[in-house]
Amino acid sequence: MKKAIVIVTGVKLSPLKREFNSGQQVTYIEHDGKKFKMNAAAGAVRQLVSDYELICAGYSENDEAILREQFGLDEQRFFAVDLLDRSAVDEFIKKVLALQEKLELPVHLVHYGGASDTKTKLPNDSLLAHTWDLRAEALPDLIANNCVTLINVLQSMKELGIFDRQALSKVILISAAAAVRAKQMLGLDVAQKGAGHGLIRTIALDLTPENIYVTEIMPGSTDTGFFDNDYSLEMAVEVTKRLGYENTPETYPVFTAEQIGDAAKYTLDANCNVREIVLLPYGQFPHLGA
Repeated sequence: MKKAIVIVTGVKLSPLKREFNSGQQVTYIEHDGKKFKMNAAAGAVRQLVSDYELICAGYSENDEAILREQFGLDEQRFFAVDLLDRSAVDEFIKKVLALQEKLELPVHLVHYGGASDTKTKLPNDSLLAHTWDLRAEALPDLIANNCVTLINVLQSMKELGIFDRQALSKVILISAAAAVRAKQMLGLDVAQKGAGHGLIRTIALDLTPENIYVTEIMPGSTDTGFFDNDYSLEMAVEVTKRLGYENTPETYPVFTAEQIGDAAKYTLDANCNVREIVLLPYGQFPHLGA
């Protein structure tokens, strides 16, 4: 018997372009002779699928085969959904409601809206840019990915009565350490994750009286594809050297998305309100302020 239904949003697998294998804690997924990287939401799926009934919103129907064959996700549990489109979100949440009515289990949410997608052409195709060079017009897209998506899902769940059918609900937002940890040249990423951080703190105050308990998971550098960009990796190494860390592109400290999934599982299993979790790979600077 599974413990509950968990909605996992933002699930994505990307073809492997760069492999971190110098003692890093990274897992890659092999499928049809190719290797893929998990994003944070995919890591949550991998770690939750044994104990929870999952229903996932992602970007590409092509990911469904990997999730089913390599992760054990059930059929008809993955849907490509534009979370910025409220009507599309409503159609997805109707499927969640039908599953809730069928299985008579509580429903929780693990939300990852952190896709750094923007219609704005970025210098070096990277979020890393000095203040004089960053493209501020990218900010509305980046912030919407983290904030509009979350509000759309939560409001749809509320309006369709998901929360009202159960005594207790858990909402987990996966953001990033960048939400509270400034670094040189990372203004765009800090802004998008920081917006989600500020929003989720207010949501926690709004929803806890309704027994909807809100958690933010803030992971550090994770090998989900961000560092496949040569410029991003080179600049990340340079910025950390200024903080006293002698890393190279081969040894830059990252971990696997499974560890984010472990944090989500702990939060769901815990018989308490877990407000925030910050997790960092060994060897990465631990400061959480400017």
